[in-house]
Amino acid sequence: MAAEVSYDSVMDESDELSLMCEDDVQVYGRIRQRCEREIGRADDLVAQLESVGAGTTVTGWVTRCREQYQVLLTQLDELERNTISQGEAVVKAKALLEAGQGLYADIAADMESVADRDFYISDQVDGEDTSAHAETYETRGANA
Repeated sequence: MAAEVSYDSVMDESDELSLMCEDDVQVYGRIRQRCEREIGRADDLVAQLESVGAGTTVTGWVTRCREQYQVLLTQLDELERNTISQGEAVVKAKALLEAGQGLYADIAADMESVADRDFYISDQVDGEDTSAHAETYETRGANA
C-alpha cells in the first residue's frame, strides 16, 4: 500500500534525507582515515620488507593492497562530492517547496473554506449573469 504524500510528509522526508547525507559524509570521513592509515602502513611494510630482502611476491601483495586502498580513496572522493551535492539539492528543493507553499497558501485556505461550507450564501442568479448575452463590448486600440 502506497503512503499518502502530503506537504508535511515531503517536508519531513526532506529533513530526514538531509540528515542522512550529513551522516554519510561523516562515515566517508572515517573510511577515508582508515584508508590513509592503511596506505601509510603499507608503505612502511614495503620499506621494511625491502630492507630485509623479502621476495617480490610478498612485497607485491602489500603493494596491490595499497593500490586497492588508493582506489577506495578515489571512489570516496567522488561519493562524498555526489552526496554533498545531493544534500544541497534537497535543501534547495525544500526551500522552493516552502516558497511555493507560501505563494499558494492563501488560495489553498480559500479553497478549503469553500469546500467546508454546507451551503452557499446565495444560489440566486444575478442580473449581470442574465444580461451577459446582450452586453456590447467596445474595442479599443484597433482603430485608434
